[in-house]
Amino acid sequence: MGRPDVHLDRRVAEKHPAIPRNNVISTPSLDLSTLFDETSETMPMDPKTMAAVRAGKENYLRNNNSYIKVAPTLVSDRGNTILHLAASSGHASIVRYIIKKCPGLLMKTNLMGEVALHVAAGAGHLDVVWNLIDFINDISCTDLGVAKRIYFAKNKNQDTALHVALKGKHLVVASYLVSAEKSLSFIANSDGLSPLYLAVEAGQADLVTTMCHQTNELSSKVGGRSIVHAALKAKRKGRTSLSFGASIGYYQGFCYLLDKDPHKVYVSDDDGLFPIHMAAKYGHVQILEEILKRCPEALELVDVDGQNILHVAAKYGKLEVIKFILRCCKDKNKKRLINEQDVNGNTPLHLATTNWHPKVVSMFTWDHRVDLKKTNYNGLTALDVAEENIDSSYIFHQRLTWMALINVGVPKSSIPITENLRSFKKPDGGKYKDRVNTLLLVATLVATMTFTAGFTLPGGYNDSFPHLGMAVLAKRIAFQVFLVCDTLALYSSIITIVALIWAQLGDLSIILKAFSIALPFLGLALTSMSIAFMAGTYVAVSHLPLLGYFVLGIGIIFLLVLLLLLVPYVSPYAHSQPLLRHIFYYPYFLKLLVAGDNKNLVGVYTASDE
Repeated sequence: MGRPDVHLDRRVAEKHPAIPRNNVISTPSLDLSTLFDETSETMPMDPKTMAAVRAGKENYLRNNNSYIKVAPTLVSDRGNTILHLAASSGHASIVRYIIKKCPGLLMKTNLMGEVALHVAAGAGHLDVVWNLIDFINDISCTDLGVAKRIYFAKNKNQDTALHVALKGKHLVVASYLVSAEKSLSFIANSDGLSPLYLAVEAGQADLVTTMCHQTNELSSKVGGRSIVHAALKAKRKGRTSLSFGASIGYYQGFCYLLDKDPHKVYVSDDDGLFPIHMAAKYGHVQILEEILKRCPEALELVDVDGQNILHVAAKYGKLEVIKFILRCCKDKNKKRLINEQDVNGNTPLHLATTNWHPKVVSMFTWDHRVDLKKTNYNGLTALDVAEENIDSSYIFHQRLTWMALINVGVPKSSIPITENLRSFKKPDGGKYKDRVNTLLLVATLVATMTFTAGFTLPGGYNDSFPHLGMAVLAKRIAFQVFLVCDTLALYSSIITIVALIWAQLGDLSIILKAFSIALPFLGLALTSMSIAFMAGTYVAVSHLPLLGYFVLGIGIIFLLVLLLLLVPYVSPYAHSQPLLRHIFYYPYFLKLLVAGDNKNLVGVYTASDE
């Protein structure tokens, strides 16, 4: 199925200019049944046909072509054609068959003035909507006017298909319709409401953003009622108009509201959040910049929990917001925001740690202004918080957060607290059993392969004096690389095996120490084995230069991929020396790239936030 917006271009605007009065886009009333050469006469549809279409029996229609020929005239008691029935029942294959055989049905309306697109959108059948839109886009290749009129067709309530989809809360269908026809978002119904207004009132931030990005113009009044009016309705959900605008990230609309009443920046929601907190919570840096440009004192605002915007951004892992705020905190009076404590004594670093945002924690640890020794009112440093809350099973984001704190040397609290609180919730020895066995198997395989390769040298051995039993290719550099790397791989894997044998004792401290030894040596063994194979195959075919270079090139490419995947896993992460910390930051950075974003981040503004 094709994408819905490929056929809609500037010619649409030229043929169908939308210059509405009072900023409301409107379309003329249409008798859709006359747009194709079809008869306007109707006949009652027999019950058997209705039942077959509703049941999705496509073969019934294929075996009775006579029905297709008279299909434009067959209607149910509610004026539905067979296309309406198939669309409302969600039978996409029948819909494709009908519109191919009888495209005029696409324009037919029932007694409610609905075309098939209305019915499919109202029922939320995305597959059917896809098929209808694809067919409409095909029509637009020959007649853009007809295609536009199908999209803008209105029922008796003057609702378009997009209105119907939104009223039925079929958001995926609505998004697809918006992508198919950009102007649909601004069409008013009989109540003067546009789809954009409905989406804003419902708090569907993603959909509103999509709709607003479809146009380069900001209408203060859309669909007969203003966006401001819709945003004000958010007060019923505890939101001020500015807070709502900050949460959905619609920059032009927010600036419009801010121009009207900039003092609303200092008005909080029912839950104590100010507009600047909402912008930080949802990661809208451009809106933050606009607020601070006009109201720089807003940087000092705190919510009911005593949290400034850096607290909020750290809590929800908004990296770009934190970068922006740290740039703003150059002034001495503003630097205190970085280490400011909330009502529980938590700094932004504490909150980023509690919510397991390793990228944010890493950024804080590299900023010299952050007080790494700061404790909350329970006497816990950020490292204490991490070790108190870390899960017993291996969760990558939690381990990366803990590693970032360990790497920079964040201290533990010196205040005596209960042993239960201070203990690092590491898994017991039994939890590591599978991991030890897996690594032991890999190391054993590497040792076996490299041991075998050491006695089956590429090129073989001399069988004559004075070099009897010596390697034939011993003087070749590639062979020497092979031999050195094979030897490294063998002994590294043996050390790994011995370390992991110690880990089999089951004592947790020995297991962790064994891992710190085994992982780097296993990484060296795998890397050396790969280089040895590359050098050995190259020297064996070096008399064929083209093949030799080809083998060498493939080996180098895959060696780089191997290092990219392997180094973050086997590299150490605790370093007391600043130089070592800078060196090993890059493997840690690779781990952050692998981890991606924490999926527990707050995403979009939804009704559930209320």
